[in-house]
Amino acid sequence: MSRVQIVVLFMSILVTGFIIEQVRQRRLAVEYSLIWIVAGFGMIFLSLWKNGIEYLAELMGIYYAPSAIFVIFGVLVFILCVHFSLEISRLSSTNRVLVQKIALLEDDLRNFQQSPQIKSTQIRKQKQAAEISPHKDV
Repeated sequence: MSRVQIVVLFMSILVTGFIIEQVRQRRLAVEYSLIWIVAGFGMIFLSLWKNGIEYLAELMGIYYAPSAIFVIFGVLVFILCVHFSLEISRLSSTNRVLVQKIALLEDDLRNFQQSPQIKSTQIRKQKQAAEISPHKDV
């Protein structure tokens, strides 16, 4: 095993361990960590398979094998961007609905708090109106 493979293997294990620890401490949700864990295990696999990058580069039609690494990570970043865009859109819609519900609840609470005041004000006005114009017996 070459020195480069050992360094890449060590870094891959470190990154994968970091992601797993973040999930374990509940700092990173499992659904967001899956793609990172798969990428980490992919890096571990490729660091152990000596001619893996050359083989993948040949499959993709890339003549310079290290360029295949950039293509692979470019695809990974694209997948991450799409995933997070979908998640942001979902959260934005959920947030909008929650804001509308809170506004309705605040309006209901305001109306509920004002209703006793309105009733007491209406009763006072009715008493005042009754005192000003008493009923005449016919």
